[in-house]
Amino acid sequence: MTTQKRVALGAELVIPVLALAFAIYFLVSTADLEWEAKANGVIIGGLLLLLLAVQFVRSAIAFVRGRANLSFAPLLQPADALRKRIGMLAVTIALVATVPWLGLGLGLFLSLAASLILMGVRGVGHALLVAFAVALTTTLLFTVALDSGLPRGPVDNFLFHLLR
Repeated sequence: MTTQKRVALGAELVIPVLALAFAIYFLVSTADLEWEAKANGVIIGGLLLLLLAVQFVRSAIAFVRGRANLSFAPLLQPADALRKRIGMLAVTIALVATVPWLGLGLGLFLSLAASLILMGVRGVGHALLVAFAVALTTTLLFTVALDSGLPRGPVDNFLFHLLR
């Protein structure tokens, strides 16, 4: 008789629960938009909710059959990765909180540079160069070329007025 290791559902469901919160936010935030945007929001949010429902049903079945428990232990292991995970969470929260005034370009540059350095990319200069290239390309595409309406900060406004 072999013993099967039980899946730690607590850890496995963190991302689906966050995705559920995002889907709800997405549906609520698109409710007041024009019908085309609202339709896209309903389609994308609805598909995400459907996929999440499938994941939650699969998890519930595994739990009821005894193949899973509600442990969060894998999130804490290995211990040396926990610092990086918490750091990435902090960088993400900081990006979301500051992008309305920093704008897409500067916010993306700072968060990507911090993330790459935190994750141990070889050389700070390399991390800064990659972050700069990604932020500049994104700003030129979404702010200057497409005028997508994403948040503009001082750098985005400067490039927008300089190049348009």
